[in-house]
Amino acid sequence: MVQGSPGRRDQTGISQQMISIRDKKDFLAGLIFVGSGVLGWVLGLDLTSGTITRMGPGYLPKFLSSGLILLGLFISLKAIRFGESSLERWTFRPMFFIFGGILAFAFLISRFGLALSVLVVTVLSAFGTPEVRWKESLIMGVFMAGLSALLFIYFLGLPIQVWPL
Repeated sequence: MVQGSPGRRDQTGISQQMISIRDKKDFLAGLIFVGSGVLGWVLGLDLTSGTITRMGPGYLPKFLSSGLILLGLFISLKAIRFGESSLERWTFRPMFFIFGGILAFAFLISRFGLALSVLVVTVLSAFGTPEVRWKESLIMGVFMAGLSALLFIYFLGLPIQVWPL
């Protein structure tokens, strides 16, 4: 036996290394990707996949779900190593404001148009950080609203109202 080798010894004197998670954030993110991929596969089971030359309606969802599963496994396995680690305390402020911004966009888009909805979601999501600055948030919101209108309405030609009627 090498002196100072890592791990614990059981009753027989054999060294057993403990597997721990090096980066718990990455590990949890990987598990979320795997779970999302599995959910996509389950929801797409009734759809026919077809072949690569004649794709069916289930081909792309299953392909993307497989990619999510592989990416999640890669991220989770990369986060595992031998050693100790700890998980930081979660802060709910970013989750609250970003999720609230997404919900606000969903409710405002049909009533107030694309420009005002994007402005509101940008400013509201900026409050996810304690270092929020009103002026910068408003400038970014106006920029994002203009860019969204330019992209979705004029370049892509989508039938979305820009301003409230």
